[in-house]
Amino acid sequence: MKLQQLRAFQEVMLTDSVTKAAHNMSLTQPAVSALISGLEKTIGYQLFERRGGRLHPVPEAHFLLTEAGAILDRLGDLRGTMQGVGALEAGHLRIACMPVHAEKLLPQLLSRFVKNRPDVSVSLISRSSERVYKLLASQRFDLGFAEVATESPMVDADEMAMDCLCAVPIDDPLSKKPVITPADLDGRAMASFLPQHFIPRRLYEIFEAEGREFRIRFEVQNAASQYVFVEDGLACAVMSPLSAHNYRLTRPRGKRIAFIPFRPNVPYRIAILTPAHKPLSRLVRAFADVLKAEVQAIVSQ
Repeated sequence: MKLQQLRAFQEVMLTDSVTKAAHNMSLTQPAVSALISGLEKTIGYQLFERRGGRLHPVPEAHFLLTEAGAILDRLGDLRGTMQGVGALEAGHLRIACMPVHAEKLLPQLLSRFVKNRPDVSVSLISRSSERVYKLLASQRFDLGFAEVATESPMVDADEMAMDCLCAVPIDDPLSKKPVITPADLDGRAMASFLPQHFIPRRLYEIFEAEGREFRIRFEVQNAASQYVFVEDGLACAVMSPLSAHNYRLTRPRGKRIAFIPFRPNVPYRIAILTPAHKPLSRLVRAFADVLKAEVQAIVSQ
């Protein structure tokens, strides 16, 4: 049973005329008649009785008209949906992101991205960077956003590198300096990440090389948890420009932290992750481009 046969049958039933059906389909009358004959041959019995030069549908033809209409309508819907997918107007995004950027950065970007795409839906979950890699390796997510914490042959990583900044209370004399060094922070209380994180490991190396004391008073899991200690004047911290941007997003009023370049540099790498063995949709590629452009814009500020 061919779709063109169903279209011809539907037109004949609706117009009650082979001539009109042929006109509507831009075909000749013999071509439409051949399509009807082919359909009857496929199902094994006649759909029309031919009397007085006209076609009269048998009862079974009315049942087929209902079914054929449903099939052709569904095909039309599918065509429209796929055209929408191709035009980036429809589809579903499955995204896994490290927690600090799942609160503001990703939701704001996604909101702008889907604003004029009512048929695009989104699933966004937050997990540790290590867990994000594992989720992308499972090939069940379309895109991940995480610190470069590992490597996996199952994941493609588009890495972006930047230098960390020093977060100091806004009323601290250090906030007036163009650059902060280990000498400025020698023995001062610091807020930092858990010991296995690459930022405190790098800072210990830098401070030790310069004969300075790196003293962690507040050891927490992510940068967002460090903000309050810096705001309250209890510590300084070293974090990525993205974490500094997140602070500005989450504190639209009354910013109480200054972010100053830190030297020697503490490299920070983050990556847009995609499954290595799953073809990317045009929609996923488009959002990945938007996310990368946003990160680059933040770093260049």
